[in-house]
Amino acid sequence: MRIPRPWPKLAWAVALATGLTVGGCHSLDSRPAPAATTMTGEWRIDPAGSDDFDHKLASVLQQFHRREQPRPPYAGQPAPGGGAAQIDPLMMPLEDPQRLHARLADDLRPAAALRIALLGDGVEITRDTEPTRQYRPGQTVSRIDSSGAASVNCGWDQGAFVVRAKYTNRGERSWRLEHDAASDTLRVTFRASNPQYGQIELHTLYRRAAGPAP
Repeated sequence: MRIPRPWPKLAWAVALATGLTVGGCHSLDSRPAPAATTMTGEWRIDPAGSDDFDHKLASVLQQFHRREQPRPPYAGQPAPGGGAAQIDPLMMPLEDPQRLHARLADDLRPAAALRIALLGDGVEITRDTEPTRQYRPGQTVSRIDSSGAASVNCGWDQGAFVVRAKYTNRGERSWRLEHDAASDTLRVTFRASNPQYGQIELHTLYRRAAGPAP
């Protein structure tokens, strides 16, 4: 989960707010259901039960490149000044594909390990080796991460813990963490909407850690 680094980074520094396409718009509870306490502990990703991140990332990159392609003049419309189309000197150059791939992979990739703790009314979430993030349901805070500035809120939707962030660049992200008591697994749903690359949804399955992280 970083608030990128997603939860990145917001994948969890989180930053996530209400969004129509990203986290839903219903209100969240400030107190968890009694069953929600079972999600505490340490968790390890189960790749076989999770979405193929690299496949989803390839789709995101395709969307990004389609949106970044320069738009030619309409048929029959002359380029500014007549003749061949002119290059806008103020247009930002396209990002190097390898650097773009690395940046988005780092920003969106789900954590390999999660540690969750409930402390009073608050929730602590640690992704991999990143600093622990503290969340207090019912409060809205402002955060700045590698994706920009965002307003973030969080709370409980029955037994699931939900984090929502809304960025000043019109991007939105949300994470939904829900424990399945029958299988003792943690399911994390990450949704993001971004003006550059469109939308992405990732479903990641975690199993309770039986020993030290690999």
